[in-house]
Amino acid sequence: MANGSLIKSFGGVTTPSYLYIKKVSFQIMPESEAITLDVPDRVGQWFIKRKDGIRTFTAEFGIKATSSTSVMTQADSLTSWLYSKEPVPLVFRDKPTQTYYAMAVGSYELDKFGASATGTIDFVCYDPDAQGAEKTVTFAPSNTDPVQVINGGNKEAYPKFHFEFTKSLTDFAIATDNEMLYFGEPFDVTSQTAIETKPVLINDSGASTTGWTAGVSVDGGQVAGTLSSNGYSFGQSGSPKDYGTGSGIWHGGSLIKSVTKEVQDFNLECQVGFLASAKNQVGRVEIYLLDINGNKLGKVALRDTTRNMDAVNFEAWVGKVNGGGTSVINSYGTNYPWKQFNGVLRINRVGKKWEFYIAQVNTTTKKHTSRMYKAYTDWKNQYGAKVASIQIHIAAYGTDAPVDQMWISNVYFKEIVSKTSSQVEYVFRNGDVLDIDCETGDIKKNGEDYYEDLYPSSKFPIFEPGANGVSVTDTGFKNATIKFSDRWR
Repeated sequence: MANGSLIKSFGGVTTPSYLYIKKVSFQIMPESEAITLDVPDRVGQWFIKRKDGIRTFTAEFGIKATSSTSVMTQADSLTSWLYSKEPVPLVFRDKPTQTYYAMAVGSYELDKFGASATGTIDFVCYDPDAQGAEKTVTFAPSNTDPVQVINGGNKEAYPKFHFEFTKSLTDFAIATDNEMLYFGEPFDVTSQTAIETKPVLINDSGASTTGWTAGVSVDGGQVAGTLSSNGYSFGQSGSPKDYGTGSGIWHGGSLIKSVTKEVQDFNLECQVGFLASAKNQVGRVEIYLLDINGNKLGKVALRDTTRNMDAVNFEAWVGKVNGGGTSVINSYGTNYPWKQFNGVLRINRVGKKWEFYIAQVNTTTKKHTSRMYKAYTDWKNQYGAKVASIQIHIAAYGTDAPVDQMWISNVYFKEIVSKTSSQVEYVFRNGDVLDIDCETGDIKKNGEDYYEDLYPSSKFPIFEPGANGVSVTDTGFKNATIKFSDRWR
């Protein structure tokens, strides 16, 4: 049999030229068992469900070397082709459009004779199904009627949904013929009103410094130079950047923006960039909360104070630093996850509970990674003053080389208000992005895990073989897609 006529590739690599596959033995279906229950005084057993197991393909192969002394060298090369730390694609020439995910496991022995050798390989598929290439379906219904989607395999497929909302919704559902995911709660127009529980008071992309005033004081240093806008973020002015000077202190620009009212419960979020090009660079980015008199109520900050490594520290305080305040977070994370940072810093307060959050944000998927969250309860009510403005600050230290790129953008400040029993809050707002993976069970809103508004009886939609209807309760979205792979057993 011609080389490669059975196995086309493994791990994305074509079958080696010296390897010929003599025979492949396989199970037409994966190992399976019936899960049952013995019931007293009942004949037989009570059937609960069928459980399918792994699937194994056993390949008998031969190695044809150039000489008897090169067989072991070819065996070493075969090891490199077979070894993987996790399941990798396995494609058979008879079904080139279907991919299994397998590992070559077990102990392999070669029978060597002359310039050739023979043996067997077990390719174990822990997911027994073959998958086709991922398909993308543009989902743009003009109404709430079902849209037909075709699953071309012989087994259920697990879709991924993506929605970008263009209006605020109090509830939203995605349904197939048998399953539905429902977010929010029904809205009774005769007795309820919709309410925005997080009205936005500041939404500043960083396009301009209009509406900002110069900062006056910063922790452990002085205001020097100015912060300016490059059209999409705030950063130190000048080329090269002029952070001013100072011996043994922090020095750099600062800006303050009024919230327009005094706010008790709030959510503050800023996008921050902190990217060094050399390990000796030092710098910090800080965001403060100020009361009506300019007193500092709390802050979050990123700092790198080392001269020989990228060691970015996340700091969070309630109250004034070294002035009666409390340090809530002072952490480098595990394995320095915030070096080359492009992500978000966040402060929340509702009642006596403060919450702090940091996350890297993938610029493509918008998913949050390398996250840290910590809450602090102000039991003594020491830090309950209302917030009247926010302050941003970017600085260098002493004569050390500053971090190349430090910037702040997308500053959001939202008031958090409570609702009454006759009010319903929005679960999605204009600009929100919803991503659902029905295979893994992941639900993300704007890159973050999102399950709090999911109705308890919801079920993740699956596509049965053949035609499936997909419907939504509202079409207030754009750029929606459905991605899935046909699957075969």
